[in-house]
Amino acid sequence: MKKIVIVDDENNFLLSLKDGLSGFSEKFSILSANNGQEALALLAEEEVHLLITDIKMPVMDGFELLAQMGKDYSDIPVIVLTAFGSSEIEDRLDSMGAFQYIEKPIDFDVLTEKVSEGLAAAEKGHITGVSLSSFMQLLSLDKKTCTLRIISGHHIGTIFFSNGELLHAFTESLKGQDAVLEIACWDPVEIEIQHLCRQREQVIEAPLGYILIESARMKDERAEEKAGGGDSTVQEQDEQSLSAPADSDVPGQPQEIDPATLVQPPEEPEMLVLEDDVVSVDLDESPTPVIPPKVAILLDIIAPIQGIRNIVVAQKDGSVITETNHGGAFCAYYATLVVQIAKMNNELRTSVPRSVVLNERSGMKVLIVNGPQVFVALGLGNEVSADSVAGSINPFVQRLTL
Repeated sequence: MKKIVIVDDENNFLLSLKDGLSGFSEKFSILSANNGQEALALLAEEEVHLLITDIKMPVMDGFELLAQMGKDYSDIPVIVLTAFGSSEIEDRLDSMGAFQYIEKPIDFDVLTEKVSEGLAAAEKGHITGVSLSSFMQLLSLDKKTCTLRIISGHHIGTIFFSNGELLHAFTESLKGQDAVLEIACWDPVEIEIQHLCRQREQVIEAPLGYILIESARMKDERAEEKAGGGDSTVQEQDEQSLSAPADSDVPGQPQEIDPATLVQPPEEPEMLVLEDDVVSVDLDESPTPVIPPKVAILLDIIAPIQGIRNIVVAQKDGSVITETNHGGAFCAYYATLVVQIAKMNNELRTSVPRSVVLNERSGMKVLIVNGPQVFVALGLGNEVSADSVAGSINPFVQRLTL
């Protein structure tokens, strides 16, 4: 049975709250404390699912209790009761992570409604077998507010999201950006999600895209160190071709091909038209495109990556949504190339790989990530890991809809 702790120094008020909530005795039991110090003692002994507290109390008041709970019991929703309401107090309570704020005298219909909401928010869901980086990108895309408890072996970490924004993170020895980078390197993980975020301060300033790219780099370095620094992965990718079997359609495993065997880029094209009018790209009079919001989020994820020289985001028919950092020839060539690849795979009845890496004669690599509605072509410097970039943006591209 779930347990609620009510904290108030007025015994008569405590009794009235217990009586008012007695009709829910089958759903939860009620414990009481006369101040914040007594409440913390109960929290240390009992599994508590919700706390209701007054602000003005002796020994330890409600503000001190909230501050301590923010450190040690951040997963427990708190409903604050006070007879001294003001906008300043409300702002202070909100900044400290109070779940709800109710002024005295108490309306029991409102209180029971808030208690039900608080207990629902305290419910925890468990997720296994999913990439943590993919899951965090979905939280950002859906603008979720929640707390993640990440378990990997004997390691435990906590990550806070508010409206899709990454706020803070903790491990046993790290906090903030260092903590979330470390947690994102763990594999495999069990994710415990609670639809409540007691953290309000945004300690982590770096965008989620940067966090995912940097953690992927750290993960790659650790894997190389563990394997003795071998670099066979890149060499093996250079030997792959476009006609890979259907099971090559694996996120984070780009397929290397030589673009010279497919389509040669035109020299200074004015108009590039495929056979059967599959796609037409006008480089001289194309209007400035309006970037859809979800594509803008994708660009924010890509932006922190070092060594990106060219970016193209286009629809599957080759029509360009946005292009940056380059002239039109790059855009036209790779828009054409992806359409041709899709056409060839359709004719051969083979699956289209989600990511492909091409090696240009100039030494630059081009990563192409295919999604259901869009593809992304990125010009990469030699120092950039195509595997890491593909693994980080693939989940978002696969989910992106226009």
